[in-house]
Amino acid sequence: MSENKKNTKPPQLDDIPDLLRTMTTEKGEKSAAAIKRIYELCDVGHKQNRVPMVCSGKWDVLSPLAHCLTQESGDGRHLACLALNNLSIPTENKRVMALGPAAKDVIGGLCKVIAEDKQESYLCCICLMNLSFLEASITSILQHSPVAEGNAPIAPLSNPNSLIRVLEKLLANSPTTPKSGSGKSEGVRWACGLIKNLAKSEENAKLFGQTEIPKCVVDNLRNTNTPPNRWTSNSLEDFSLFVVLNLAQWAGSKAALIDAGAVEVVKPIMAEGDLQGLKATMACAFLDASWEDFPESGQPANKSVSELMTNIVEKKGKDGQYAYGVFKLYTATKAFRDLCLSAQKSTGGENSPLATPSSVALCFQIVSDLVLAATDEAEGGSKYVPDALSAEYSVQAIEAMLPAILAKDENRRSVQSEKAASEISNMLTSYANVNGTSAAAQKSARNAAAEIKEATGNSRQILEISHDLWTQYRKREGQPLDQFISRDAGIEVDESGPLDFLPCVSSSSGSSCVIA
Repeated sequence: MSENKKNTKPPQLDDIPDLLRTMTTEKGEKSAAAIKRIYELCDVGHKQNRVPMVCSGKWDVLSPLAHCLTQESGDGRHLACLALNNLSIPTENKRVMALGPAAKDVIGGLCKVIAEDKQESYLCCICLMNLSFLEASITSILQHSPVAEGNAPIAPLSNPNSLIRVLEKLLANSPTTPKSGSGKSEGVRWACGLIKNLAKSEENAKLFGQTEIPKCVVDNLRNTNTPPNRWTSNSLEDFSLFVVLNLAQWAGSKAALIDAGAVEVVKPIMAEGDLQGLKATMACAFLDASWEDFPESGQPANKSVSELMTNIVEKKGKDGQYAYGVFKLYTATKAFRDLCLSAQKSTGGENSPLATPSSVALCFQIVSDLVLAATDEAEGGSKYVPDALSAEYSVQAIEAMLPAILAKDENRRSVQSEKAASEISNMLTSYANVNGTSAAAQKSARNAAAEIKEATGNSRQILEISHDLWTQYRKREGQPLDQFISRDAGIEVDESGPLDFLPCVSSSSGSSCVIA
């Protein structure tokens, strides 16, 4: 009687030591009941307990829960999965669970359930996906490669029990069209969600490129019977296209996607004017699709990718499509650069539809913001400091658009164009001299600076308008407007002559010193 009353009483954080003892020393129903109480402490009605349970340092709930994943009892295993899922949601907990002392137990336990194809596999994939939203963790998560105690480490690709091989097996053994809502289909779906996050790392992408995973995700898109305009967020197709996009931008996995026929599969999706169309457009740009493959002469591609770049630097999303933070600036700028290169290859660049003043000005802005951030003595700043890759891709986009940017009006001369050319040329030269700029970026920046500097005399409309938009942006941000203005305009001379650096010859000085 008293035992029943005890079990009906809502669990408290102070009960955790006793519950952990029961979980680890008892078996069967008693252990499962204790796990259930731990789960109830962090369920949707007790979200406030999740961070203290993991981060307070009072208890270690993670290792015991991870060990419960190996229970033969389905109830205990299932409840441990649910508890770990709830605990993996707060940002503070992700670092402890994925990188802390219990990380090996947690990731190992989740991976083992997936490998054994248990009913809870999909819950384990969701938990790992939750942890992988902490970008600092994604490399270590994919490096999980368990060996027997005392054995030498084994590289993930050489270990059939590693997480990457377990995920590969899950996807490769999935039916061509798994029944929606089945355990198998849910496992594959959430595994693709996990892979989507893990593929953001170049190091991870190189590993994925040496597996069957790129082929599997392309096949998910190839075999679906659901049209793209009906793909919901977090659906198998949504995740699979994200994986293609993330893998396509890295050299180590790009070839595997091309070999899997990704371009032909993804190309039709570009016609969708929503999030899926944007993802497909960027993926095709990364995969070297020809300019003719992009619908409507590339106009929708230019609009959606340049809009994405703008939204990222302004730290906002797009209603109904994506939130801020879903895409990285280096992904958007690389897609824009690759579109510029594709258009240049096809049209020669003179009539590039991508060289709109707003897009060109945005590229100037990204590069100059990086220069400003790298220049200690400069005042002012930007609310978004771009990364080195984004600045590099923006410079290379500028270089590819030069024929259109520098297109001149033979019937009109313009001092404004000369001023714009001088300032932008100086900015690009400053960027080339920033420490850490890659050799390829330096070459593109210096080449573009030299060509722009020579653009004198005639009016260059796109250059002028782009420069004006860039200047307006810097005014709004309170940035120094004279930072890139040339200093070599000559030496001012008055009655004191060119020696006015001497205090005794200044016209305002009362000194009567003699110059011998």
